Amino acid sequence: MRVDTLTESPSRLPAGITIAGDLRSENDLSIDGTFEGQITLPEQHLVIGRSARVRARIVAKSVTIAGQLDGNVTATYRVRIEPTADVHGHIQTPSVELTDGARFTGTVDPNRTEAAMLIARYRQKQG
Repeated sequence: MRVDTLTESPSRLPAGITIAGDLRSENDLSIDGTFEGQITLPEQHLVIGRSARVRARIVAKSVTIAGQLDGNVTATYRVRIEPTADVHGHIQTPSVELTDGARFTGTVDPNRTEAAMLIARYRQKQG
């Protein structure tokens, strides 16, 4: 089974909704609206849909980006940047898939992903 295949219905932030703050979930998450803050899904998959506008620090197992993202991403498995994506920021992950047509401005660090995830989990426990 591929990690980016959603096995359950993900939690959703639909288009037309705007949220600012810290978001944590034990379920996969799909965002089509606007979000600003921090997203923590250390064992889950995050999808940033075509209509989404996200400005955030993201910690997840895997991330698929099809919309706009301004922020930093730490993913233990993979980040996939779709043709419709516009990404600005820093990505820490062992695997990045940048599809033809995607826009990416930033840096990629494949080496410190595990340490970054440990720090994120510690911070999450500290609340």
